Amino acid sequence: MKSFSTSFLSGAAIFTAVSALATPQSSIEKRVDGLPSGGVVSNGVAFGFLPSDGSQVTSPAYTMAQINNKLGGKASTYGFYAQISSSKFTGSQLLQRLDDVVASGAVFQPAVMPTIPFSQVTSSVASQVASVLEQFTAKGVEVWLRFGHEMNYYVTDGTYHGTAAEFITAWKNIHAAVSANPKIKMYWSPNVDTSSAPVAPYWPGASYVDVVGVDCYPTSSPLPSSAFASCYSNFYKTYSAAYDIPFAIGETGYAGSSGNAAWVSQLVNQDMCEYPNYIAASWFEYDKEANFLIVEGSSSILSSAQQLLLHNTKTGCGSGETSLGDLFGE
Repeated sequence: MKSFSTSFLSGAAIFTAVSALATPQSSIEKRVDGLPSGGVVSNGVAFGFLPSDGSQVTSPAYTMAQINNKLGGKASTYGFYAQISSSKFTGSQLLQRLDDVVASGAVFQPAVMPTIPFSQVTSSVASQVASVLEQFTAKGVEVWLRFGHEMNYYVTDGTYHGTAAEFITAWKNIHAAVSANPKIKMYWSPNVDTSSAPVAPYWPGASYVDVVGVDCYPTSSPLPSSAFASCYSNFYKTYSAAYDIPFAIGETGYAGSSGNAAWVSQLVNQDMCEYPNYIAASWFEYDKEANFLIVEGSSSILSSAQQLLLHNTKTGCGSGETSLGDLFGE
């Protein structure tokens, strides 16, 4: 998640029987699966969280078990962060969450951040990343790997190092290392597209991507009704609709005057016929630079979030109901 400086910033109950995901207008080639049949789904959007890690932030560390218990539903996705800081990647940041991830039943979405130069993400480093993730998949966990997320922004602030071409080579090395594991999907997740941090140069090609998404944190107060479209519409058309690749929001949050739940409402109340490939969203459950908490925060925000996530009467595009198993061929 980047700092607050622009109008859209990066990142950084329906749980007992899921009735519907969005019905596609066309026959999309589904390259993701493993969303939990008992997870929170609201208007066709499988919803989950990035639990605070408690490190250098106001919010303490949360487990997904804590969040699920307080929410009253099971998160469908589980995001967490780790860094590749040398030629040796042990994955200790991720592995400390292994038991909680497995118990949650959620799709794991690790944001693995190469703080070494892109050019040093060799096949050897990639193999180490794959080996760490195999410790999750061996226990039945579906993994959507957000390798080098927000790459277009993080190269501008010094977090990442290298050119777009070097990023693509690193991406392909990771792709090659995980390609033999059917439970690991490559999740391309840049920051919002700007003139100073363009997205297009970092596109590795549809053959190397299983899921697309873009990190966007609206800051307008009050929150305009067009915020969702401003964040996602152009990206969705360019990278999801154009290639029939599933679209998922890897992280987002809002803490403006309209209230955190106002953004949750937009995330789960879109006309899903306009976004038939939109399958999941993950909330940044942190108090970091702003208070984004919707479960572990105030009781009033929690109540609003529960209504939106667990009792939404909308069930996706059209009136027909499609089960998770039907949608993903399970």
